[in-house]
Amino acid sequence: DPPEQPAQSCRQNRRESMGWIGSLCSLPYMGLFFGAWVIASLSRPLFVVSMLVALTNPQAVIAKTKLFLTTLQYLILCNDKRWKQPKEDPASFFTIDNNKVQKKTIIFVRHGESTWNDTFNRGDRSIPNFVIYFIPNLIKSIYLEWYFFVTGKANESWFYDAPLSQKGLRQALGVQGFLAGGVEYRTPRETEMIRIMLGSTSKNSQLVSSNLRRAIATIAVGLRDRLNKKTPDDDILILPQLQEISRNPDALSITPPKSKVVKAWTDPDYLEEIYETQIDTSKHTGNKTVGGNGLQRLKEFCHVAFNEVKSDSLVVAGHSLWFRSFFRTFLPYTTNHVAKKRKLINGGCVGFTLLRTKTAEGDRYMIDPKSITILYGGF
Repeated sequence: DPPEQPAQSCRQNRRESMGWIGSLCSLPYMGLFFGAWVIASLSRPLFVVSMLVALTNPQAVIAKTKLFLTTLQYLILCNDKRWKQPKEDPASFFTIDNNKVQKKTIIFVRHGESTWNDTFNRGDRSIPNFVIYFIPNLIKSIYLEWYFFVTGKANESWFYDAPLSQKGLRQALGVQGFLAGGVEYRTPRETEMIRIMLGSTSKNSQLVSSNLRRAIATIAVGLRDRLNKKTPDDDILILPQLQEISRNPDALSITPPKSKVVKAWTDPDYLEEIYETQIDTSKHTGNKTVGGNGLQRLKEFCHVAFNEVKSDSLVVAGHSLWFRSFFRTFLPYTTNHVAKKRKLINGGCVGFTLLRTKTAEGDRYMIDPKSITILYGGF
């Protein structure tokens, strides 16, 4: 009967549509099932290989185990972000008639993005892109961590003291390109600071870096043209006071105290010579203490800058939370500046004048708010 055909056709179309919807809904579960099957299939051979490595290279296993235990220790016990903002406004110690003020020019250079950022931070990626690729990126990072384990590379890690990613390397090269651009069309203040970074002024300047690999690589790549001049005593001084304020494993240093910095697998080959001859680890005392906090290191850096570094200026390679905390602590409390609220971008450069005065209670420090000069990138 012809009238029944359209109704049958509609029912068939509905069934087909429901079938497609059901198939789509089942895709995540199918993915989980096959993922679990693949992991279960690989787990036994991976376990066997890992045990063979443990038997043939016990030193690498011990080193990796120490990294893992240190990570757990800091994740559970670290107080790095726990401190109270000092009640005294830094500006209260710096009066107009105070003629006992000393000055240092400080230039902050934030490191390029790291492998940790590749896995866990969205960055400038869209939310859908980050969500879609999160699991594949996590699997990749875990695989590489296992690869470093079975190949005996105890000084390598994707997570612990995360090195520059490829994107981070491009950001460090961006700093080098910025400096190579010269000082034309720059203000006198910008010109002075760029020349400090280039080492082309009559005043001495000291390059310093956090003890984390991504910061060291960023300043070595970004200021490579300066380092290539091989000026006597113009090296990168490693300061543990600059270590990032975080309990995460990427903020823990893999370089033993006073030891040579080893080139990471993501670093350009030319950094090997710089690390061998132009890195000073004499003040690198190892990782931050578990019971300490970021405020202590901020104050210790100021002490080192004025008492242990003879140069008039310091070019400082470091980290976003540390830099932001520094601005919040040493800018006058009444100053409303973007540096207190936002992070310096990866590869960004900003300079300022740091002031010191002596009081009965000890040294006091303040950033001159009028001196803050954004050189490259910004906040």
